[in-house]
Amino acid sequence: MPGALLLSFGGYPYTSSSLTPDNGLANLAGALAEVGVEARILDFGTVSTMRRLFPRELTEALRPAATALLGGGGGSGPDEETQRKLMGIDTALQQHQTREMHAIAEEVVEEVRNSRPDFVGMKLWNGDGFTGSVIIAERLRHEFPHMPIYAGGPQSSWFGGGIYRRTKAFTCLTDGEGERVIKLLAKHAAGRMELESIPGITFLDGGVPRSLPRAEGLDLDELPEPIYDPEQYPAMAGNEKIKVIVIDDSRGCPQSCGFCTHPVESGRKLRTASATVLADRMQRIVQQHHIHAFRFAGSSTPGRLMAEVADEIIRRDMDVSFTSFGHFASARPDHFERMAQAGLRAIFFGLESGCQEVLDRAVRKGINLDEVRATVERAQGAGIFVVASMIVPLPFDTDETIARSLQMVLETRPDSVPVQFPGVLPGTPWWNEPEEYGFSFSQEEMIDRGLDYKIKLLFPPSMWEAPPYSLNGKDFRQFSQATMKFAADLEAAGVLTAVPDDNVLIAEAAGMTPREYRDATRLWCTIGDAEAMGQMVANANRSIVRR
Repeated sequence: MPGALLLSFGGYPYTSSSLTPDNGLANLAGALAEVGVEARILDFGTVSTMRRLFPRELTEALRPAATALLGGGGGSGPDEETQRKLMGIDTALQQHQTREMHAIAEEVVEEVRNSRPDFVGMKLWNGDGFTGSVIIAERLRHEFPHMPIYAGGPQSSWFGGGIYRRTKAFTCLTDGEGERVIKLLAKHAAGRMELESIPGITFLDGGVPRSLPRAEGLDLDELPEPIYDPEQYPAMAGNEKIKVIVIDDSRGCPQSCGFCTHPVESGRKLRTASATVLADRMQRIVQQHHIHAFRFAGSSTPGRLMAEVADEIIRRDMDVSFTSFGHFASARPDHFERMAQAGLRAIFFGLESGCQEVLDRAVRKGINLDEVRATVERAQGAGIFVVASMIVPLPFDTDETIARSLQMVLETRPDSVPVQFPGVLPGTPWWNEPEEYGFSFSQEEMIDRGLDYKIKLLFPPSMWEAPPYSLNGKDFRQFSQATMKFAADLEAAGVLTAVPDDNVLIAEAAGMTPREYRDATRLWCTIGDAEAMGQMVANANRSIVRR
């Protein structure tokens, strides 16, 4: 009988990456095991959830409109007649998903009634994931009024006490790294610790949110052993998940990039695990679960560390493939050959702008474009797929600086260039000093609408509900046109967009090129083709999981 039920409901899987295992919950289960508490993980990021939240009849109704849905270069979108049809389908889809969220809540209630855990821990996401999680939490609170329900995850770190404006169902909200806090919450659930003694949480004190300071960051060499055993993590059975395991190589970041939440979530001090410990963890996953594919989790993994990990993998003759984030300022171009030999398939860099002036003023990432050019060239020369993400437009961008960014990317030619619009999240410099960067918004309204802001897969961004902020006097619909045009210009010039590093690894396992994978999975997610997605997942897992 589990002492804890750990739950993640992220809503409809908008990308194939949503189908990979949740290393955060696996770590929490491992932390609880260290204090004698057995955890059961309910992870709804599965192929079955994809079908459940997107009925087959709507999938078939959308097939004829697939070209219009995935076309629209520059954000023009489908024609008026197609738009009307899509709006009707979207309404039916939202109604169906709301019904299913309530049905899932009833199933979770039944799970709790049968297994009687001491507490429930929920990982909060944005959009439908937040909406559905609140439905589940409020149903649990109604049925089990005295049971502790704790919440964490990215949404909790970003919005903190603002979540209590939407629901009072949570006993407390956690901020930052959960492996230490979850052990203390287990003591609280057992009546052996008061909430006021637990660092890094927010709870209601007399009806008012009260936040306690975080504890110091964890030593990453001391992280608990994650639990992926299907007996405790049922979604790991069969082919519900794409079995690429995330490894915690580093946390925290000393940079102060204008848009980035990583320092908010895990602090400004970069902490790394040692190369031997990281290789040990990978080796145990291979031995215990026969999984050979990994993604390193750190947002700014030092090149030195990756080179040391590569040496360990080569020394041990490990048969693995993996991807990683990197930072242009710490990349070690002379080590890319060893990293490729060890199994590094792709590396993700945040470039953000190809204009040095805008990069320095708007992002403050601490890189120069000469480093970027040299690093991309050396990594590609070693056979590594290079992803370089862009944010368009950035604060201080003009038509001329965007044109310079485009030219720089076309000259450098990374293998993939994901292009994002400028998002503003709590705790970031853009949020804390909006006027300095040209943003205009009400923080109260941003919190209220940001908690469950929903992406409309059936429509281009210009037709989404506009987030309540502007940049340089332009609202979302206006500045997102520049985002879409930049991506369309790259595609027209033969540069692949919208393929992150983990997708490269999965595509290889599934026997697809990155472009084939991007186009196919984008179609399947948009029209809800869970059967095609499930077949791809099975194909990939046959390569990833091997004895």
